[in-house]
Amino acid sequence: MEKEVISSRQFTIITFLLSIGTAILIIPSSIASSSKQDAWIAASIGVVLSLLVVKLFVKLGDQTPTLNFIEANEKLLGRFFGKITVVCFLSLTLFAGGELLYFIGAFMKTEVMPETPTMAFALLFIIIIMYATYLGIENFARSAEILFPMFVLIFIFFVVSITPQIKFENIQPIMEASKTSILYSIIRFISVFSFSLVMLLMIYPASVNVQQSSKKGFFIGMLLGGFVLVTLIILSILVLGPANTASRTFPSYALAQRISIGNFLQRIEIIMAFMWIVSIFIRTFMYFYTTVVGIAQIMKLKDHRPLILPMGIIMVGLSQIVHPDIVHSNIYNDEIWPIYAFVCTILLPILLLIVAVIRNRKSLGNSTEMGHADSNEGQMTDASNAVSNQVNQAKANNMNSNQDIQTKPATMDSNQDIQTKPATMNSNQDIQTNDANTDSTQDNQDNQEKTDNPVSTQDNQDKSATSNSSQVIQSEAGNATSKQDDQATPDKTSSDKKNLE
Repeated sequence: MEKEVISSRQFTIITFLLSIGTAILIIPSSIASSSKQDAWIAASIGVVLSLLVVKLFVKLGDQTPTLNFIEANEKLLGRFFGKITVVCFLSLTLFAGGELLYFIGAFMKTEVMPETPTMAFALLFIIIIMYATYLGIENFARSAEILFPMFVLIFIFFVVSITPQIKFENIQPIMEASKTSILYSIIRFISVFSFSLVMLLMIYPASVNVQQSSKKGFFIGMLLGGFVLVTLIILSILVLGPANTASRTFPSYALAQRISIGNFLQRIEIIMAFMWIVSIFIRTFMYFYTTVVGIAQIMKLKDHRPLILPMGIIMVGLSQIVHPDIVHSNIYNDEIWPIYAFVCTILLPILLLIVAVIRNRKSLGNSTEMGHADSNEGQMTDASNAVSNQVNQAKANNMNSNQDIQTKPATMDSNQDIQTKPATMNSNQDIQTNDANTDSTQDNQDNQEKTDNPVSTQDNQDKSATSNSSQVIQSEAGNATSKQDDQATPDKTSSDKKNLE
């Protein structure tokens, strides 16, 4: 399945509507029952402390920028412990999603359509949620972007319409509530307001296109949602009074019933119901989407869509048995939900953040050590290369010197050959000249004898011809011998000398 991506603006809108959720109807009575007229102070402190909760989620998202919350559990804690924590977390999302469907049915049956069973409202609402989950997070973000301006316009109209009925004596005296009741109200407010923002880790930052803008949008959306809730709490106390606010199940809806402009514009409380339906739609979708995607990832499924229908049926059935009545719901939300949600939405992200920081530091330390090792190896290799270069140079010098030593005797031998060859040639020439001289003296004597004896003249001529031919043959032999002496060794020259002698 292809990765879905939303814009940072869409993420801010989802954060804004998710933080409001069911708190827009039930939170005023919950904290007004303990803090009375100081409920708005507890809510304001709760919004400020929620910045720390969002900071925790942002830090965890920065440590795992490419993983959603389910994948981060298995990546950081391992397969075994990661799956255990994921199962605990998904039990929270499944149970909370069924509870939201219960609130929808209870509200519509109590305030709008008393004769209609709660199953009908839960079934109709889950069909919308299932269809949105089937289309994907991108289409859901677009729908939230369309519903956001409608929500803002209705809220502004609501505030302007109810302002004439404000009574400032209802908020006095200020700071009368005890510290214990204020603390309890803060915890109750944060558990309903900001603990559910952990669902956004399923899309932040892996499915947001601009992470830096989405980080700011996380804080901005939460602050805007906190402003809306604090405004509703203040208006409920100023208009209805602290006692009446604490006794109502849905005080903000009762507040909308008080709107009357000129005895003409009345009974517009359904507009307030529309605001609540929009915000609870966003929160219910995030719970359902987290449950379906988380189960698909545990089961190693490539697509989560086959699980949409069975999980929708299970959630509708759970909404009918999660709370037998509204009293049980109030006790659960006041005493059990804050502890249950704190463990799964605060302690678990803190554990994951600690493990992620430790692992990142170890990986940085290992990479640094590897870098030092690589540098040391580089220095050692450089030194060994230098030594090997020196050795190679020394070997080359030795080889060159040996070659010089070997070539020098060869040069000397060649020089000696060159010197002996001319000497041999000179000696051969001297021998030939001496023979020629002796032959010439003998010829002269013979000529004298021939002149004295005419009979021997022809004999002398024959002898001279023979001597001339012998000289030619000897000269040719001398030339051949000189050529052979150029190629022969000094031993051959010595043998030639002996032969000539």
